[in-house]
Order: sequence, then structure tokens, then C-alpha cells
Amino acid sequence: MKVFKNIFSIMLLLLLLLLLFMFMSFAITAFGQELEIIPIGEKFYFKNTHSHNDYYRARPLLDAIDNGMGSIEADVYYIELSITDDVENSRVMKELYVAHDWDEITGDSDYKTKGTLQNLYLDPLYEIYLSNGGKIYNTPEETLLLHVDFKTDTDKTWNLLQSILKNYPGLFTTYERDTKKVTQGPVTVFTNAEPENIPDEWSTFYSTADGRFGNIYDPEVWKSDAYLNFKHRMPIISSNLIAYNDITQFFDFLVPKEDIIEEYVSDYPELSMDTLYEVLRDNEWALANRLIEDGKIKVSDYLISQMKKADNLGKKYGHLMRFWASPDYQWFWDIQSPLTNVMINTNRPETLRKYLMHKAYIAQHTP
Repeated sequence: MKVFKNIFSIMLLLLLLLLLFMFMSFAITAFGQELEIIPIGEKFYFKNTHSHNDYYRARPLLDAIDNGMGSIEADVYYIELSITDDVENSRVMKELYVAHDWDEITGDSDYKTKGTLQNLYLDPLYEIYLSNGGKIYNTPEETLLLHVDFKTDTDKTWNLLQSILKNYPGLFTTYERDTKKVTQGPVTVFTNAEPENIPDEWSTFYSTADGRFGNIYDPEVWKSDAYLNFKHRMPIISSNLIAYNDITQFFDFLVPKEDIIEEYVSDYPELSMDTLYEVLRDNEWALANRLIEDGKIKVSDYLISQMKKADNLGKKYGHLMRFWASPDYQWFWDIQSPLTNVMINTNRPETLRKYLMHKAYIAQHTP
């Protein structure tokens, strides 16, 4: 009898060890802790994700790629530098410096620019492209979107960008003006320039336009010649979240607004009901997130329906839809992640990647 008890105890122990191993495997898979030992792009690629202001990451570009971001944003300033050599010959060097604000370049800000578009993004991308068999991610049918957001004069900035991109053969999607032929590359560069402003002398160009919703409620805007001529050149349509929506309908309040003002926003003595919504989005929606976590408000059906409406527009016209200045929290990701044509705009690519992997794991293992 004692022998059977010992065998049973051993089997029970083995079963517990097996369950522990399965749990650890789940935790590692679901939350992506194996990232460090997986080659770039081999397992992580989330098309509908955008690394907003990517240059603020600890490792610009690389953190985004390691976490599978489908789109990456770099703001640039056109700068002319006067260079004098040892024999006092001078020349002007033109560069695109990556920064959000001008004082990040001049040194008047606590944050200092980490460099140029070439050394932070284009050179590393080309190295990955050459070492990874002509791909960025191991999904050759997809293209990584690189959003180069101009902070200076469009003509000068776009012309310089065009001349720079030519130096990376095979890397970028190209567009033929006359034939309208598009040759997809591993990386597609798009800018905030108007597509109608593409210089006439460019027979082949290496970047495209970040589209705008315009008057999205007027279907005539989608029938315009400008839109039809450049549809294939606008992978993304972007808008400020508030410009597309009415912020006063974002949330349903579960407690009186007066109580929220008294408890949560005492730092705003002049606050009124009319300005409450502005405070909710201050500090990148942190207060709204706190109120949701505390059960004081909930996301409204209006906001959910507006995101679905944008998704349907994206499906209809063949674009991804992106909203900047949007909440970078799980409650908003929960709205966006099921949508096929709405991008998640994030400053937290690692956290977002873990969230998406966890959702995928749960979906795969739910009967």
C-alpha cells in the first residue's frame, strides 16, 4: 500500500511540475520575455501599430522593430551647416535632423537630438535589409512604414529627403509618375507633405504622402481628382483624435461630475463643467485613464462607434487610419485592436507588443 502511495505522490509531483512548466511557458509566450533571443522581426510584426515620436525611445528604430511595430515616426528639421576645411574652403552641408522641437537641436532643451535621419533610421534599416535577405521583418509581403514628419519648409525638406533616399537601392517603395507603377520595397516612406505638391521633375520618387481625413463626413471628398490620382500613394490617413470626434461624448460618467472635480482635479480651482473635458485629455489622457481604472467613468458607445466608422472607411477606400494625440492606454487599445484598418498610436511599443501577444494567446486558447 505504501508503495502505491509513493508512486501516487511521485506522479502527483510530476503533474504539478508539468503544470508549472506549462504556466511558465504561457507567461513567457504571452508576455514576450523571449524577445531578446529572437532574431529581428522573426516572430513579432503588428501591422496596425505606430511608434509615435519614435526618436524618444532608448534605442530609436530598434526598439520599435524588436517589438514588431508596423509604422515608425521620425520628425525632421532641414538644416544647412556651413563647413570650413583646413585650407579655409567653405561649403554648405544639408542635413535632416531628427527632433520634435527646434530647441532639441539648438541645445536649449533638456532632451538633445540623437542625430540625423540617416544615422538614426536609414543606415540601420539598410544594414538590417542587407543582413536579413532583403527584408526588414520576415514577412516579405509586408512593408514597414516610416513616417518622416516635416517640421521645416516642405519644398526644401522633401527635395533633400528625395536625394537621400536614392542612396539606398532596393530598400524603399518607389513610384513612377507617368505609368503610376508602384514597386513595393521593404520600407515605405510617407511624409506630411501634400501629394499634389510632388515636384514635376520627379519621374521616380521614393516617398509618398500621409493622407488627411479632410471633411470626412462629406463623401464628395473621396471622389475628388486629387484623391483618386494619389490614392495608391497614401498608405495611411491621419487625423487628430479630437478633430475627428466630439470629446464631450467620449465618456459616460458613473458618478456626478461635481464629485470628480472635487476629488480629482483640485489643482484647477477655476475648473468648470465646460473645461472638464480639456483637463481629461491634459497630460496625455492620464486623468481619464485614472478615472476609468477607479470606476468613475466608462468609455462611451459614441467613441466605440466612431472608431468602427473610421475602420469601415479604411476598408472601403484601402487605407490604414491613424489618430494622433490619442489615449495610449489599454482601454483605448481594447477598442482599436479588433479593428483591421485602424492603427494603434503608441509611445510604449514594448507594453503594446506584450498586450497584443497576450490577446493573441488568449484568443488561440479560448474554446
